[in-house]
Amino acid sequence: MLSTIKWLKIIIGIGLTVIILMTSPLKTVLQDGTLLEAMVHLNDLMTSSGSFLLSAPAPIAGMMYKEGEGEKERALFNKNAAASDSLDAWFDRSQTQALIVQKQGRIIYQRYSPDADDGRAINAMSMTKAIVAILIGIAIDEGLIHSEKDSISLYLPQITQPPEDPITLRDLLRHTSGIESAFKDIAATLKGNPLITPLSEISFNGDRSFRYDNINYHLLSLVLKKLYKKPLNQLIENKLWEPLKLEEASVINTAGYCCMFATARSWLKIGSLFLNPNNQVVSSGWIEKMLEDSVIPEWFFVQATGNQWVILMAITSMVAYPAHLKCSGLRDWACSWSWSTCRPKLSSVRLGGIPSALDVFSNRHDDSIIAPLLNILMTDS
Repeated sequence: MLSTIKWLKIIIGIGLTVIILMTSPLKTVLQDGTLLEAMVHLNDLMTSSGSFLLSAPAPIAGMMYKEGEGEKERALFNKNAAASDSLDAWFDRSQTQALIVQKQGRIIYQRYSPDADDGRAINAMSMTKAIVAILIGIAIDEGLIHSEKDSISLYLPQITQPPEDPITLRDLLRHTSGIESAFKDIAATLKGNPLITPLSEISFNGDRSFRYDNINYHLLSLVLKKLYKKPLNQLIENKLWEPLKLEEASVINTAGYCCMFATARSWLKIGSLFLNPNNQVVSSGWIEKMLEDSVIPEWFFVQATGNQWVILMAITSMVAYPAHLKCSGLRDWACSWSWSTCRPKLSSVRLGGIPSALDVFSNRHDDSIIAPLLNILMTDS
């Protein structure tokens, strides 16, 4: 056994090491690494709709998918064995549960883990914010909301604020509201309960620059429910799923910022709204605002531990639409994402988690994570 003196030396040594590391240039790397690893395991705990952290999601009715549909198109891509094998290898190394690729309107590759149920069993996390943002645009199109610049008190009068500097719907959409939310409210709404903090007591006294906070989108979902007098799952079904003829899905009604479960094919069609702004679902003007009305700082896209694993879950400009890829290049990497390129018209959806730092066989520690995937797809194009 070690003597008391030796134990004391070990403890002092560990303490001094921690102090040195936390005061050295490695401090940020250590903090980012710790936070990222925490996100890895939190994501794993929330992946399934049966997670103890979540309430049961409410159903969204949809179309049935015909097995074998699109096989001819996929066969064209699969003839390129090198590209197909490379995508399979990327899939295996990246803790991906669903990967689907569409080229010029045709699905050319899709693969799912055995437990993915084509994506229905995977929590799309903050991609849900994109759905809420689109619904706000539809409400504006339909005249239920005058403008995204309306004060939130106009729709949630329990929230009182000075008239000279009101918090607007746009502030909630862009995470510039200065809201100071509590973890207890996140935990409650994930479990199917209302906010614990009364609306009249919510504080907006924080920094009004960009600060990511889930309760911003919870408040937007409350606005939608009040305007339409319907729960979130019925709104999504009526305004998006039925018009776009998407497959059955589900969502936690009480969150608004998280926890939608849908097939990768459905997410692909949602992403197509951004490639085709002249759709029949939401106005092109709103799509343009979702893409361009942004105050996001650069650090939001590249919080990483020496590579491209981004800690935060979604692009949150006006849109909160994850990883929209414009002609100029990639804008974000998230646990779950959907992106589109302009030339050629190539789209992809990926659902899954972040590999743990302990998984030495994953691409977690690669210098570039997305570049190999893009190279495969663009070369084949």
